[in-house]
Amino acid sequence: MTLDPSLINQIESLRIPLDNPESSLDWKDWYHYILIHPETGMRILVNITLMGRPQRGEIQVSLIINSPNALLPPSLQTKDLIATFATTVAIPWKANDVGSQPLEIQAKGVHLQIQGEQSKIQVQDKRSQLYIEFKTQVKATPLLVTEDAKFGSGFIGWGLIPGLEVLGQLDLGETQFNLNSDWLCYHDRNFGRFRWGEDIGWEWFVIFAQTETKIPLTLILDWRTNKTHTQGGLPYIFIYQNHQLSKIFLGETLRLNWQWSTVPYQPLRLPGVMASLFSDRVLKMPQSLQIEAEDEQDHLLLNLNFDATLELIVPDNQSRQYTFIEELSGTVETHLKINETQLIAQGFVYAEYVQ
Repeated sequence: MTLDPSLINQIESLRIPLDNPESSLDWKDWYHYILIHPETGMRILVNITLMGRPQRGEIQVSLIINSPNALLPPSLQTKDLIATFATTVAIPWKANDVGSQPLEIQAKGVHLQIQGEQSKIQVQDKRSQLYIEFKTQVKATPLLVTEDAKFGSGFIGWGLIPGLEVLGQLDLGETQFNLNSDWLCYHDRNFGRFRWGEDIGWEWFVIFAQTETKIPLTLILDWRTNKTHTQGGLPYIFIYQNHQLSKIFLGETLRLNWQWSTVPYQPLRLPGVMASLFSDRVLKMPQSLQIEAEDEQDHLLLNLNFDATLELIVPDNQSRQYTFIEELSGTVETHLKINETQLIAQGFVYAEYVQ
């Protein structure tokens, strides 16, 4: 496969203008990685976000790990089938923390460097005894989806690289896991100008699945909506086979059916300060999602079941406004008819429901 270096650079380039001391504080620029181990079902999210500008902004970092209890020593096991370990930190953005050529973000507990097809990521929270570091190499066709789609009071853009080779390690306390070629890794980029807490929402997921004949499938859903998810732009699903884009279902060809917990409850919630502020917030959480898509040629049916949930509360850096992000992961069954070929695949999903 031939990769386009200029497209990768366009996707990864920082959008916040570092050389403008008066740039708007509503800028947001983030780097998002999902790692899944298909043999065991372990899933990891790493997200590194810039908000505002140097000296007047933050570097926000999230690390979430969902692990089957059977993989853990007794001291780390929980009463749930899937144990969740997570941390979020907000670091004041100092003058020399971020560089653009090559892209580099470095502050206490976080280091991200992207240079062409390769990247290095490191996140550490000593208080939570969580540590991850890994290198990546692009192996899937990149896609720049949009630069300036309307979103809230401003706009949002995003690009994705839905397949990377990965090498590194994850530490949960004294327990270490190797990150290697057995792991699947997805990366995307979001950037734009808007404020958390506005009338915004989205539905998103990445699925890694494999057929019995070992054909790898990667599916990505994106639908930007209002806060109540009653209005929005066109939803779409990108389908990759063997790391190359093979199909897009768009707009009215898609039907999404979310199923929610029957009783409202208080989910695991981060960060701790915000969790305390919203300690009386209970809600019904997503339990499953069924998607059907069909056009004149092809058909898709997805059955997603979530076995791990967590709520992130994301504050804006300019006002007392908040957006709630439901982080979801679980298993998926995929039925895809494409080019007169029927594919059935099993795998894992990582999803977000933002409101």
